This record gives sequence, structure tokens and C-alpha cells, in this order.
Amino acid sequence: MFSDRSDIWSGIGAVLSTAVSVYGWFYSIGLASLFTFIAGALFTLATQERLEKKRQKREFDKKMTEHIYGPLHQELNSILKDLKNFQSPVDSVNRVATLENFMENYRYDLVNEELRYHLEEFQKRLQPYAVLWREARNETEIRTKRSLDKHEISGKITFVITAEMQEIDRTNIIELVFRNKTPLQFFAQKAGPYGTAYMIGYVGQKSEGYISKDHRMHKISMEITKELSKTPTIQAQRKEREHLLEECYSLIETIRKQIVLS
Repeated sequence: MFSDRSDIWSGIGAVLSTAVSVYGWFYSIGLASLFTFIAGALFTLATQERLEKKRQKREFDKKMTEHIYGPLHQELNSILKDLKNFQSPVDSVNRVATLENFMENYRYDLVNEELRYHLEEFQKRLQPYAVLWREARNETEIRTKRSLDKHEISGKITFVITAEMQEIDRTNIIELVFRNKTPLQFFAQKAGPYGTAYMIGYVGQKSEGYISKDHRMHKISMEITKELSKTPTIQAQRKEREHLLEECYSLIETIRKQIVLS
């Protein structure tokens, strides 16, 4: 190490010594200003070249980071969307398989080691959650039908939100109960941006009128939701979904920082 530093300082000394000698020669023939101009130009070129190399390295590092983390960031956002929409990670698109394929790709070896650990822990929970999701969904459908039979209601129950003379959203009672929402909570979420909106309940094609907190359909929905909240399968599914949401948000934020800092 000492020898390397000595060599560096020796090199710098040689360059300075040469520069002084050349300057003295230019000065002796009356061209000192020309020497200053040439030396300044060479220094500027050297500085620009060094800065350009640094810029190119930063661009290369950024592209490599995006190449590594970009697809992973996109896939995690898709998983997050499914979780937020109360969908299974293996339904329409098998997110579990897609994530597994990425983890088998050569790019995965370039991912930050700590991030890989958390990603693998997250990935291990997705398939069991998909099974739990299906069990909870089936439990919701069975108990909802049982409750509707008790109230002597046959046919599909639908809640339709209308605003500005057109339908803006609709859902069925099973979807609401599974999402742990009452009809009015769903209404408040969807109709917020509209000045005047209302919700109508339907059994099959027959209208049940405007939904209010005293409407029988609202009360039945609340009754089923309350009953399901005590079911171990539903409790486990809701709890695991919250944990996966938190972990997914954390992973996405970590990856976003990796890309920005590159």
C-alpha cells in the first residue's frame, strides 16, 4: 500500500515537474499565454471526460437496477392489486407461479441479499393464502345461502348504485360479506365523488327499493357479516391478508428505493 502511494505521488511529481519545465520553455520564447491556454484546454477536456465516464457509469448502473428490479416491482404491484381487491393470487393469473419463475431467473441472483430473504418469506405465504382464500370464500357462500334460506329469500341478491341517471357500480351480497362491508359502506366508498346517488337492492330481477340502514337487505347483510366474523377460517383469512398487504407494501417501497438510489 505504501509503495502504491509512493508511485502515485512520484507520478504526480513527474507530471508537475514536466509542466513547469514546459512552461519555462514557452515563457522563454514569449509564448507563456499559449501554454496557459493549451494547459487549460487539456485540463477541461480531462475533467469533462472524467465526468462523462461517471455519468455513463451511473446510467449503466441505473439501467441494470431497473433490469433487475423493474419486473419484480411490476409483479409485486400486481399481487398488491389482487390483495386489495380481495382476489386470490392464483385465480385469473397465477401470481405465485409468475413470482417463482422470476426467482429462478438469473436476474434474481443480483437482487439485494436482505431483500431476497424477505421476498422468499413473502412468496412462501402466497400459496397457503390462496388455499385459505378459497376456504373462506366457500364458507361465505355457504353461510350466506343458509341465512337467505332462513329469511325465505331465493334468488341472487344484487346492490346497484346509480348516479346521474346511470349505473356506476354493482355488487352482490356474497362479495360484500366476503369483503367485510355492509351495503351502505360499499355505497359510501363508490358514490363519494357523485353529488346525488342512491342504491337499490334486487332479488333476481325484482327491485327491493332504496337501501337504507333500516332496509331488510342491509340488516340481513350485517347479520351474515357478524356471523362470519366469528368463523375461524374467515378470521384467519382476513388476518393473513392484512399481513400480506403490509409485507407487499414494504417490499415495493424497498425496491422503489433501490431503483431511485441507483
